[in-house]
Amino acid sequence: MKYTTLLIDADDTLFDFDKAEETSLDRFYKRMDLKCPYNEFREVYNRENHLLWKAFERGKATAEKVKVQRFVNTMKALELYEDNGVELSRIYMEELSRCRFLLPGADDFCEKLSSHYNLYVITNGLWDVQRSRVGDSEIYRRFFKGLIVSEKVGSAKPDKGIFDEARKTAGNPLLEEMLIIGDSLTSDIRGGDLYGIDSCWFNPGGKELVGPSTPTYEVADYESLLKILL
Repeated sequence: MKYTTLLIDADDTLFDFDKAEETSLDRFYKRMDLKCPYNEFREVYNRENHLLWKAFERGKATAEKVKVQRFVNTMKALELYEDNGVELSRIYMEELSRCRFLLPGADDFCEKLSSHYNLYVITNGLWDVQRSRVGDSEIYRRFFKGLIVSEKVGSAKPDKGIFDEARKTAGNPLLEEMLIIGDSLTSDIRGGDLYGIDSCWFNPGGKELVGPSTPTYEVADYESLLKILL
């Protein structure tokens, strides 16, 4: 195989972010003793969080704004109380950083790949959270050579800057030796396309392919990708 370097997205590619987020929100809700139904809180938070992260991908919001403003907007929408969001953000991220749930089969997948490739995690996220959730996880310590996080780099997928940092961290391999693997068409696949490297869309949910970029590969599970790479 021509590749030497695999850039692998973290959340919803290796880590079960939905489970981590649900667990963290539940713990946050109980710690804050919020006076509204949990489902209502979760729905509003998910909406505000999604809108802000999409703005972040477009370069319209900083990571610092995302992690604070999502709570400001949520509390305002629920008419609970006025808050600048800083302490709320700290409590939530404290809970989230403890949640290292893997997708089924992720450990075995990375173990098999690590014997043949140099593995790096590339993720759009907050440094303090991903450093703990990903960087301190057993799967990262065993199989990966580096962690590239958008907040620390100052650039987010699909922008060129975060890929430049990943390539530098990996020892400047040739572009044709690099492959990005991820679940997001707008950040992972689009980013690979713009940077000039091959991409693999991890699509276990069978989503429809939409957007300007077409992945080099599309797989529904780890085994299918292992058949391509090994």
